[in-house]
Amino acid sequence: MASSNLARLTRAHSAVAAKRHAKRRQLAEVVFDDEARREFLTGFHKRKKAKTEAARKKAKEREKQERLQDRRERRQALREQAQENAHKVEQAYAAAILGDAVDDDDAGNDDEWHGVTPSSGTEKDAQYQGEEVVATVTVVEDFDPSTLTTAEPVPAQETSEEFTEPNSTSKPPSSHEKPPQKLAKRKVKEKKIYYETKQARKHQREKQRGRKLEKAERAGGKAARQKRVKR
Repeated sequence: MASSNLARLTRAHSAVAAKRHAKRRQLAEVVFDDEARREFLTGFHKRKKAKTEAARKKAKEREKQERLQDRRERRQALREQAQENAHKVEQAYAAAILGDAVDDDDAGNDDEWHGVTPSSGTEKDAQYQGEEVVATVTVVEDFDPSTLTTAEPVPAQETSEEFTEPNSTSKPPSSHEKPPQKLAKRKVKEKKIYYETKQARKHQREKQRGRKLEKAERAGGKAARQKRVKR
């Protein structure tokens, strides 16, 4: 009776000890994940499709970068072409301005005013003989600016008169003797042409050059804007 009670009380302990002993003697076992195994075995098509999609996305990105690079290169080429065209226009205007300046210099050298050269006949001495005195008159032709526009000679003025008393020994002129005529007629004064000074011509050329350069810059900017609009 006592043994049976002890066996009953220790039965649970014996079962636990037997399970522990069996667990110690159990061999190691490799356990597979059935869900992962099934996914691997049935996911070949899916993985291949994902690779194809990734390659397609990569190709699209590469094509986009190539398009952007091509667009940048074309913009750079257009910018350089516009600058070259503007430079050519400036060179053309500069050549035209230099040509005009050379022509003006040649014309200025040919037509430069060297002053008034004295000419013979501007002063005339005439003697007039009267009954009591003999007068020597010097005729000097003065310059009048109105002759440049009207082209009409201005009468000469008598600037000096010298009166000399007749000598006591000289014979008085006869009343029937006619006074002598003038020795020479007044000469028509030549026209004088005034030209602009070298400084004035230089100032005018600089103004014209500035205007042409401004027009060239406007033309170059307008051409660049038209190209941008067309693009």
